[in-house]
Amino acid sequence: MANVYEIVTERIIKMVEEKGHLPWQRPWNVNESFPVNIERPTKSYQGINFWILLSAGFKSPFWLTSKQAKKFGGRIKYAEWKKSTLIVFWKFLDDKETEGKKIPMLRYYYVYNIEQAEGIDPKRIPVITENSKLEFDPIDECEKILSDMPMPITMVQHGKTKAYYSPWEDKIGMPDKTDFVSIEEYYSTLFHEFIHATGHETRTNRKGAFGAGFGREKYSKEELVAEIGTCFLCHTAGIENKTMDNSVAYIGAWLKKLKNDPRMIVFAASQAQKATDYILDA
Repeated sequence: MANVYEIVTERIIKMVEEKGHLPWQRPWNVNESFPVNIERPTKSYQGINFWILLSAGFKSPFWLTSKQAKKFGGRIKYAEWKKSTLIVFWKFLDDKETEGKKIPMLRYYYVYNIEQAEGIDPKRIPVITENSKLEFDPIDECEKILSDMPMPITMVQHGKTKAYYSPWEDKIGMPDKTDFVSIEEYYSTLFHEFIHATGHETRTNRKGAFGAGFGREKYSKEELVAEIGTCFLCHTAGIENKTMDNSVAYIGAWLKKLKNDPRMIVFAASQAQKATDYILDA
């Protein structure tokens, strides 16, 4: 298997050199949006709040308090009152004894997804258009990888507006299968998230896999690991010819954040091999 990893890695390097400038294409049709407050739709929630809300299980990205629901002409559904989601923030207070030094105080409040409300003025809610659906026909080799791996497929929650792995929840979020542009791209995306999940402390405990901010060096390296591992799994399943171009475009985009250092592919490939071996129980 090690020789196969080397062959795929060499192919990735060659394709990045030739096609790395190609734009990555999002492989699903769902209108993707980060969790936002309904009154601040251009500013996503940050930090742990981002993951808390993203993992809550709702399709809509819009969140609001009970007061905001009233402000928008509606209310929280009676059956949803006890199903609020707690988010936290820091409030800085002046300390007169230390000459105005700011003291951080942790605060929290409760929000609801707009799906938990009723009577909201529809003119105040951005419209999410419907897309055509894919006729999904499972690929046996891909399904075998998923059914045989040490991680439970029950980690996956479909119906999301984006694909992600939440290390805090140890859950994978995915758009519905029929929202993808092709069956192969569905499996490729799912493999990507499962490679991320191998980095959890209960599995391979990949150092630096989580906790880094978006766009930073550690995050970029982890994305390289996940996508190269995806290429390994797609090769094993025999679908790499239909997914490789988009994977290479994705890898090329993250390499740019690492100053186009080709050594990063070799480094990430070694980590991706460990992650792939874990999934394949090799």
